[in-house]
Amino acid sequence: MAPLIVTALCVSLSFFAQVQSAPHAKQPRQSAGCSVDFFDGIVPAGATVESVQVVAAGGSFAESGNLGYPAMASGLPSLCAAIINNSTAGYRFGMFLPDVWNSKLLVVGSYSFLGGINWLDMGAGVHYGMASLSTDTGHNSGAGDLTWPTFEQLKINWAYQALEGSITLGKSLIQAYYDNQAIAYSYFSGCSTGGRQGLKQIQRDPAMFDGALIGAPAYDTKNLMPFISKLATLNLPEEADSTINDASLFTRLQAEVLAQCDGLDGVKDNIVSSPSACRDAFDITKVRCDVSADKTGCWSQAQIETARQLYSDYITDSGEFVYKGLDYSSEADWGTFLFPADPGSSSNVRRNFDAQYERTFMDYGSDWQITSFNDTVVDDARIRDRQSVQASADQYDLGNFRKKGKIILYAGLADATVPVQHTNLYYNRTVEAMGNVDDFFRYFQIPGMGHCWGTPDNVKAPWMIGGAGQAAQRPPYNSGYSVPLGNNDTRHDALLALMDWVENGNAVSQIIASEFNFTDTTLQNIVIYRQRPLCMYPRTATWDGNSNPNYSSSWYCP
Repeated sequence: MAPLIVTALCVSLSFFAQVQSAPHAKQPRQSAGCSVDFFDGIVPAGATVESVQVVAAGGSFAESGNLGYPAMASGLPSLCAAIINNSTAGYRFGMFLPDVWNSKLLVVGSYSFLGGINWLDMGAGVHYGMASLSTDTGHNSGAGDLTWPTFEQLKINWAYQALEGSITLGKSLIQAYYDNQAIAYSYFSGCSTGGRQGLKQIQRDPAMFDGALIGAPAYDTKNLMPFISKLATLNLPEEADSTINDASLFTRLQAEVLAQCDGLDGVKDNIVSSPSACRDAFDITKVRCDVSADKTGCWSQAQIETARQLYSDYITDSGEFVYKGLDYSSEADWGTFLFPADPGSSSNVRRNFDAQYERTFMDYGSDWQITSFNDTVVDDARIRDRQSVQASADQYDLGNFRKKGKIILYAGLADATVPVQHTNLYYNRTVEAMGNVDDFFRYFQIPGMGHCWGTPDNVKAPWMIGGAGQAAQRPPYNSGYSVPLGNNDTRHDALLALMDWVENGNAVSQIIASEFNFTDTTLQNIVIYRQRPLCMYPRTATWDGNSNPNYSSSWYCP
């Protein structure tokens, strides 16, 4: 695959040179402005400067006590790291301000209900020459912790207010820091909750961003969280014959899906590229065998019925649609919401997560059990979200953003956290509301990818496109950005493609996704394994039938 790498490297060097010579690029600024005194002089009343630190080229930055995002951003260019506390509104935000700035801003999103400033994703932003910004969403909490929403403002900050306020103040501080140089372009990149944040902000203020890279958005909060609780109830009680209680059962089901559906796109490559075709063709009874002889490899008929419910949309007993079901090829990750954190716990709160939304966001109280779930929770969640928190980003007519900005939306077909069918629903409803949206909004599905990044080891589908959080999954990890091995160009990096679309009018019709192999046991060195074009939805990549399917040139978008 050397020719591919050389070609990509030449393109990326050319684009990098263009960025460095762009009219908005600046000469290195002195670090004199990178001080508490400087920021004290420009922050408004009600905000305080928590810390300001000079970071030398090649250095790292991490924030002590950050529960949500403890990982450091490494290998940074020389920059100023500042933390601002809006004590009046109850949230904090961080900024990376590179010494060499190209007059662009990248706002990065959060994940799940995590609380903290996302320094790791911000670190990727400054490698593009951009100032970057992230908010703690008004609290400090780690994975699976939903005990923090103890009063209404905390919920509203997480929903949208902390991000909106941080961007508004952050933009004015950034411009002041760079001698009142205007921000030429503002971008957003986020996945999952981050994707929801980006869509929510576009819906609230179409003028905030020029472009947004939105991954697997958990946009439908009021329906998603009851859906997750519903999933948990399908695997209760723990001792029932219908309970799927061993991770190897999910592996077995996923392997059967691959066996039956891999070749439906005309090529055997361990990737299910068409879950919809799989839905029509798949015979789940093939996993049924003698459970008494093999409890980890055989499914009972009762367990098969549970799986069928997991694949199905959540429809209430009264016939009302709530949420799209899990899709074929996502089975390897079903344990995320189906296994209890403690199998012996009487509370049956899987991952300490599935019942917590009701307990805190919905004010049901700490004694509420997942076993009490029923369809009335859905109605209650919708009412409470509409009347107070307003976390859901379910406005489909994006109005004036069409005149100003561009959106690239992406999602993994094997996503078991935010099912891809529900991402499809957002896009399709936007088309229903606005007509053809190709002029400003394009959607790309990634076969084989799970939630935001990654792919099972028995799949190894191309998935990396420079999306939020992706660079940190492969060497050089915390100091990574874009796509490794010379693929940091507009063909392979969706964020660069978005910028090219916004700034130069070059619409994105396909993005080449990449997957890598490690070359040693240290997991520090990689080579390209597969590359494949992602086509603009609803088109899907087609193999030419002759060439090596691991090469992107062997595929085309019809």
